[in-house]
Amino acid sequence: MSVPHVTELNSGEKITAGDFSSATTQPPFRYERVRGRLVVLAPRGPEHRHVSRPFRRKLNAYWDAHLDVVEDVDIEGWVNITDETERIPDICVYLTASNTQSAVPSRVPDLIFEFVSADRSDQERDYIDKRADYHAIGVKEYVIVDRFKKSALILTWQEADYAERVLPATENYTSPLLPGLEVPLSEAFSS
Repeated sequence: MSVPHVTELNSGEKITAGDFSSATTQPPFRYERVRGRLVVLAPRGPEHRHVSRPFRRKLNAYWDAHLDVVEDVDIEGWVNITDETERIPDICVYLTASNTQSAVPSRVPDLIFEFVSADRSDQERDYIDKRADYHAIGVKEYVIVDRFKKSALILTWQEADYAERVLPATENYTSPLLPGLEVPLSEAFSS
């Protein structure tokens, strides 16, 4: 059996978990598998990279300084949601305290960060679909950084649903899961 090229498949076509995990892809496009079907995602633009830059920089520095707290920071991680759905979050953080024997993509990240894109379907995916997916697998904190609203929505896991906290551009992102980390949202939203 030959390795599939997802570039030969159209968005919406059926793809197995095995084929998805071994497929060759066409950069700069990104791919997810939702309900057994391929989803082709647009490349990250410069605006997306600008908004995520302070988070990438601060999270990596925090990881380096706190190896006892953070086991890994994964940019464009890979997460199994169900047997039929696999997501590629912008940033996944894995804490040492919750180290399990599971490996990526079966290991659940403790924190996930998504940076909202301009396309309406991308926004719905971040705010609705991924919110439900990440809650279902037990992601402790899901952070949606929205450059269009100039705010961040911090979702903290609770049994029924996530608890919500909105941070405006004038505040710093902090988390009890990452003691001492501060990311000024003003850096993410500066022109």
